[in-house]
Amino acid sequence: MPTKENLAWQYYRDFHLYAGDLYPNQYNYIDCLRLAEKTFEIKRLAAEKKSHILVHYYLRPEFHEIAEKLGDSLALSKYMREVQAERVDFQAVFFMGATAKIIAGNNTRVFVGDSPKVLGCSLVSGTDHQWISAWKRENPDGILITYINSDTYTKSISNFISTSRNTDKIIAHVARKFPGQKILFLPDKFLGQVMKIRALRLLEQERIKIDPDLIEIYKQPFGGFNACCYVHEKLGRDSILVTMAEHPNAEVMIHPECGCASFCMYQIEQNIIPADKAFFLSTEQMLRRAETSPAKEFIVATEPGMLYALRKRLPNKIFIPVSATAHCDFMKGNTLDKLLRSLREDRLEIVICKNCADCVDPKTPYEDDRVIHIPKVIADNARLGIEPMLSI
Repeated sequence: MPTKENLAWQYYRDFHLYAGDLYPNQYNYIDCLRLAEKTFEIKRLAAEKKSHILVHYYLRPEFHEIAEKLGDSLALSKYMREVQAERVDFQAVFFMGATAKIIAGNNTRVFVGDSPKVLGCSLVSGTDHQWISAWKRENPDGILITYINSDTYTKSISNFISTSRNTDKIIAHVARKFPGQKILFLPDKFLGQVMKIRALRLLEQERIKIDPDLIEIYKQPFGGFNACCYVHEKLGRDSILVTMAEHPNAEVMIHPECGCASFCMYQIEQNIIPADKAFFLSTEQMLRRAETSPAKEFIVATEPGMLYALRKRLPNKIFIPVSATAHCDFMKGNTLDKLLRSLREDRLEIVICKNCADCVDPKTPYEDDRVIHIPKVIADNARLGIEPMLSI
């Protein structure tokens, strides 16, 4: 391993080279030296605690550098299950750590850097549980498909859990298995609109016809949010069109949560955007597409933290953010100082509790400055929807 001074210079070079436009004026040499010192301490403590540090793409560059595994929420959860770790420090938003804990059960201790409020998500805070309960009463045979970017309670009352990679396949699977039954997808309306179209196409290829109205997309405003990721909502049709006009030869990689996603799909269908130039991809799929595509220039429509990974992995290709400033404050709520505290003091740990007197309301289970609870009955019910997701 290099010295702290050498690592600081490496950070200074890489952060400016691959992320200077994403985090302007945020990484001088002194900052990088402090980060290098923290990196040494984190690696020492992680080895001592036998902790695996898992990091989401949307975090700051210094997290990319310390990650044992870098990925999207599905890739990180699968990796955690494969390595069967004693301990994981899950660096992402809270619901992702909670999902990982549900998958691992009591075999792995899972720690997060801060509370669910700080490491939250507009999709979680924007979910109206009363509205969902009313929908279920009105549609007693209805099938609830919930995006993995959701709270544990919503997962626990769902029939299926999906990701940005497989939502279309899961909608099609449910339509085949439960013909004529109403389907509700939530909580992301932009992802839902794109995946509904793709699911209907999958069914058409199999010569299966269903009433499109049977597939309902959750669009309920709640909690100050609009049934979508507040960051991806900013990446609307105007921003994508401007960026494409400025870079006419670039391939376009669009996360299906983006506000521009359904608009771009319509533009492709009308041959306004060439079909071989625009791709709807999860973050993990973006990396694979960029690696295998002959294109040299890419427009990236997602949270800009992803670009550091793309640029560093593929330095001979050019990656242009639709917005370099549309950062997720929840993801960026993670810091190396918080990770150090977790490693030093063994907090905050996600715990699956059984018959806990403190967990009165399953929607808001107990938490303090050391632990965050998930009631066992909620975890067990959520797992029923999560496990099929991993194989579809």
